[in-house]
Amino acid sequence: MHNTARIELHLHLDGSFNIRWAYEKSLKRGVIPPESSFVDYYNMLFENNAKPHAQSITKFDLTCNILQLYEDLEEATYDLVSRLADMGLWYAEIRFASQQHMKQGLTQKEALQAVVDGAARGMRDCPSIRIGIINCMMHKGENAAFNWEENLETIRVTKELLGKGAVGIDLAGFENNGDFKDYGPLIKTAKDAGIPVTCHAGEMGVGEHVLDALSWNVDRIGHGVNCLQKEEYLNAILDSHIPLEVCVSSNVKRTMNYAEHAVLTLLERGANVTLNSDNMMFARTNIANEHYQLRMLGVTDDTLAQCTANAIEAAFCDEETKQMLRDRLKQELES
Repeated sequence: MHNTARIELHLHLDGSFNIRWAYEKSLKRGVIPPESSFVDYYNMLFENNAKPHAQSITKFDLTCNILQLYEDLEEATYDLVSRLADMGLWYAEIRFASQQHMKQGLTQKEALQAVVDGAARGMRDCPSIRIGIINCMMHKGENAAFNWEENLETIRVTKELLGKGAVGIDLAGFENNGDFKDYGPLIKTAKDAGIPVTCHAGEMGVGEHVLDALSWNVDRIGHGVNCLQKEEYLNAILDSHIPLEVCVSSNVKRTMNYAEHAVLTLLERGANVTLNSDNMMFARTNIANEHYQLRMLGVTDDTLAQCTANAIEAAFCDEETKQMLRDRLKQELES
């Protein structure tokens, strides 16, 4: 059996902490009451896992609140890169939303620079791994107008640091807020600026959103699993061959029924699937576990290796890095 868990394209910084680190940092920054035990904190993180997604997404407020200073963003990123390297990953794209880290005076550019710097330090200390940073625009408030200017600033600072640690942009958050189509001009602005774009779509109940994402000419789709709601949506995904950032454990964490997840159908139908963990802490998983769970369902090593190859081709890195990753995968499979 080969180690096919080498590439991670969909990984949120604020959902992938070392829990003990997050607890200690939360106490230090006054994010939780000083009398809170580690067990208390653990319960805070996971108590609303059984609630609807629209409610449980607020758990990210708890983690974002300890990432409001340059040193904390840099340290959290460095720690994540180190852990990914220890797991044997060759390449990962870490995403976060710079506009979520301005509560104590940071600008979006300063927040993005902190994460870029943390990733750079991680790569210096762990030369076996390469990292790219994706900055997220956000669905917030009742509609796209709520944080339109913040999203434009996200695009601007990402463009400024593109090729200097930043590799792309995402649209994240609660995708059912307002009319999904209203975010199209923001995606166009990012694309016109030459920024690679991925977009959360078709995760939270509305499969038709994948059609909107395709019409915006995004480079990848985050999740996209609700394209199975209608054959029209699935056929559009298959015809486009767009890479899907599938995150199985993250989507089934409330039921843990991996067999009911759309990934099996997507693989059977020949979709361009990449496998990812989404939020290592909140989903209590990592990329190796994602591959393990699918092996348990009968997915072959060859198919898992193809998902890794798909991820290499879909990555927002330069061609030199892609060729290095292709070569390493070839050596892995031939060994």
